[in-house]
Amino acid sequence: MRIAIVSNDTRGGVQPYVALGIGLAQAGHDVRVVAPANHSSLFTNTGLKLFPLSGPTTEEVNEAARIAEKGTLATMAFMAKEMPKMIFQSTKETLNACEGVDIITGGVGGMVTGIAVADKLQVPFIQTHLQPVAAPSREYPGVMLGALPDWAGDLGRLLSHHLSEQLLWMPFQGAMSEARTKVLGLNGKSRSMEGQAIIYGFSPRVVPLPDNKKEKRYTTGYWILPTSNFNPPEDLQTFLDQEKPVVSIGFGSMSSNQAERVTELVQQAAANAGLRLILLTGSGGLKEIVGNDDLYCLSEVPHEWLFRKVSAIVHHGGAGTTAAALRSGVPNIVVPFGVDQPFWGSRVAALGVGPKPIPHARLSVDKLTIALQTAVSDQAMRTRAADLGTLLRAEDGVSKAVECFNRLAQT
Repeated sequence: MRIAIVSNDTRGGVQPYVALGIGLAQAGHDVRVVAPANHSSLFTNTGLKLFPLSGPTTEEVNEAARIAEKGTLATMAFMAKEMPKMIFQSTKETLNACEGVDIITGGVGGMVTGIAVADKLQVPFIQTHLQPVAAPSREYPGVMLGALPDWAGDLGRLLSHHLSEQLLWMPFQGAMSEARTKVLGLNGKSRSMEGQAIIYGFSPRVVPLPDNKKEKRYTTGYWILPTSNFNPPEDLQTFLDQEKPVVSIGFGSMSSNQAERVTELVQQAAANAGLRLILLTGSGGLKEIVGNDDLYCLSEVPHEWLFRKVSAIVHHGGAGTTAAALRSGVPNIVVPFGVDQPFWGSRVAALGVGPKPIPHARLSVDKLTIALQTAVSDQAMRTRAADLGTLLRAEDGVSKAVECFNRLAQT
């Protein structure tokens, strides 16, 4: 089967689809991945065919990351403004990349262009999500409303899913509709997703999907890219081997206009909690610091390798980072900026494997110090985190997802 995976997202959002693509290719499928050109390093030595999307410039990416610091509504307004010019170009590129395939698949970032292209090529579009999109439940809030208070109750959580779906697609709808007509010459209702399965690349132990026999929904476990070839710098390994416990703090693709202040804040909190600090500066959410023996700075490192070697993890709550943090078996503290990040923070707290999330806009030395002290001293929390990590690492999400696609190939 010829499969195109479309993933127009940040690095953390593309990486799981690279893992999925490798699994599908190893199962004998002809796989191509449509993703931003600036993530090309993820495809090195994978054997996958990358069809690069030109995408935004580095500065535009950084601007979007800085806007995310202002919260979900500001992010949505920015995206609604920027979407038309981006979607027109990426729709053309996606169409060229997908010529001749049997199936197109992707999550939200892939659906923005992939659904219309599937309609144009008259092939099915299979939703493959990293978040519980289109899965309303009374057990957890909608993915865009993760900060919903407990007093909202079962009914409030259920209703939040319907509102969340509207919020999720609001920035894209106008541009998607224009691209359908002006770029692809399409009219009428989309048909490419009708009757198709939805496959979720997270664990049912983390997000239990509601039972609904009418819907073909499958949770497979996380799609993890192997890191067996990673060789850490010698001084990093030496730093980790020292006796005093270490916390990893990083905000991934999130940028910040207050990176210097936040860096000082997290450094002080780690010191207050009696922890050494690995600072992951990422896309500019934190600043590099030199001259401190209790601190090690680097821009990025494979989370699957690092997280199991520290005593606590502080992160922004992106889907991919949360997956790695939960799989590590180490308590994690989520500092969400917006979009789906508060949702993942709420799941970490609900599972009892980390303190309540601290929104980035309300982060303080005192709050982070208390959260760090809890993460390293609460033995019940540490046991729950370790037990969950063991269970998640035993899952083979890629293989289960491949089984789903194999069944599709037989229909």
